[in-house]
Amino acid sequence: MPTHRVSPALNACAGVPHPPVDNYPRAREAYPPRHSEVLESNWLQKDEMKYLNPWDMLCSLWGRRELIWQLAKREIQGRYRATYLGLLWSILTPLLLLVIYTFVFAVVFRARWGDGPESRAEFALTMFCGMLLFTLFSDVVNRSPFMVVSNPNYVKKVVFPLEVFVVSGLIGALFNLLIGLGVWMVGMILLMHAPPLTVLWLPVVLLPVCLTTAGVGWVLASLGVFIRDIGQAVALVTQVLFFITPIFYSIERVPYPYRRLLELNPLTHAVEDARRVMMYGLPPNWGMWAATLAGSAVVALLGYAVFMKSKRAFADVV
Repeated sequence: MPTHRVSPALNACAGVPHPPVDNYPRAREAYPPRHSEVLESNWLQKDEMKYLNPWDMLCSLWGRRELIWQLAKREIQGRYRATYLGLLWSILTPLLLLVIYTFVFAVVFRARWGDGPESRAEFALTMFCGMLLFTLFSDVVNRSPFMVVSNPNYVKKVVFPLEVFVVSGLIGALFNLLIGLGVWMVGMILLMHAPPLTVLWLPVVLLPVCLTTAGVGWVLASLGVFIRDIGQAVALVTQVLFFITPIFYSIERVPYPYRRLLELNPLTHAVEDARRVMMYGLPPNWGMWAATLAGSAVVALLGYAVFMKSKRAFADVV
C-alpha cells in the first residue's frame, strides 16, 4: 500500500506533534522544500548577483537615460523656480563663499600654495578648483538620504526604478559645476591668463568623483529610508570632510604622518589632479588616478547592489 507524506501543517491540525528542534536537520530530510521554493530561492540569488555585474548596472541605467534626464531637468528647474534671480543663485553662492574663504585664509591666515610670490587672485582661483569638486560631491551626498523618502508616491509603484534619483541628482550637481567652471574661466582670463589646454583633462579627473558620489549616494538613499536621522549625521560628516580635504591648502604642506591619513580620502587626489590640469598645465597623476578610479568603481558597484537589494522593503517603511 503506497504511503503518502503529510505536511507538517496538516500534522499540527491533526494533533500530530512536530519533530523536535534538536532533530531539525532530520526533519528537513523528511520534509524537503518544494520544487517551486527551490526555483524561487535560486532565482533570488541570481537576481541579487546580477546587481554586482557592472555591465548590467550600466545597461540598466542607460536604458532609463530619458527618465534620468527628465528628472534632472525637473530638479534643475524646480530648484530656482519662483525665485527673482533664478540661475544667478548658482553663480552668486560660490562667488560669495570664494570671497569669504579667500579673505579668511589668504588675508587673515596668509596661506600660500607655494613658496614663491603669489597674488590673492591666484590663491582664490586655485582654491576655487577644489571647491568645485567638493561641491559636486557634497551636493549629492547631503541630499541622498531624502531622495527616496521625499518621493513616497514613486515608492509605491513597483515598476518605478528608484535608483535613478541618485543619478539625476548627480546630473543636477554636474550642471552647477559647469556654471562654476564658467565663472572660473572668466576669472582666469580677466585676472591671470588663458586657461591651459590641460583643462581638457578635467572630465577624466571628474570620473572617479562621479563614481564615488553615486555609490555613496545609493547607500545613503537606502539608509535614509530606515534611519530617518541619517541626514543630520551626513551633514556633520560632510563638514568634517570639507576641512580634511586639501581645498584651502596644498597636501605638500601637511606633515608626513597626517598626510598619509589625508591621502586615504578619495577626494584628495581628485582635488590635486584638478589643480594640476586647471592651474599648473600638468596632466593628472595617472598612477593615483587609476588607483582612485578602481576604488571608486568598486564603491559605485557595491552602493548600487546595496540599494537594489534593500529597495524591496522601501514600500513597507515609507
